[in-house]
Amino acid sequence: MTKFPLQDPDPFTIFLRWFREYGTSAKSNYPGACVLSTIGADGFPNARNVSLKLFEFPYLIFGTSMNSPKSGEIAENPKVALTFWWEEVMRQVRIQGMASEVDKETADFLFETRKKSAQLVSHISEQSMDLDSWESLQKSYENKLKNSKDRIVERPATWGGFKVEPVRYEFMEFRESRLHERVLYYRNGDGWETKMIQP
Repeated sequence: MTKFPLQDPDPFTIFLRWFREYGTSAKSNYPGACVLSTIGADGFPNARNVSLKLFEFPYLIFGTSMNSPKSGEIAENPKVALTFWWEEVMRQVRIQGMASEVDKETADFLFETRKKSAQLVSHISEQSMDLDSWESLQKSYENKLKNSKDRIVERPATWGGFKVEPVRYEFMEFRESRLHERVLYYRNGDGWETKMIQP
């Protein structure tokens, strides 16, 4: 376990270390799973699970439909939050940052890492739009599956991704005593400031 206070001046490095430690301790099929929070047009926060697929300093990267509500909200307000809860190692990481769209090459890579079933759904589904008939959606999926058998599924133009550049990291290790240990890193110009905060 990491001893507090954290001594590394770069929170990205700490995050990657914690991420790898969680990956070796957990049996999760989705080690990059986290909650993405955005602000809706009505002023209310919206939260949903996404899965980080790529880390390129200083960015944390995930894929999504560019026609989805989350994408529209990010376009209007790029300030987002990512929350990781890693029960197996009793750690939480909270990140706030600025999101921007990835380039086409990165979007291609992210799409290629998806299971074929997920790739097909990306073609037939208008994410979060009203659904008139489950049967028609199922039929569209089956037809797409049949027509794409043994073929590479191309990335639809409406599918891409976002990269989040953090401006704040909060690392917390849980204790049975409830004296949880928390360290906050926050941007100050080109560098990072750090402080311990109470549980």
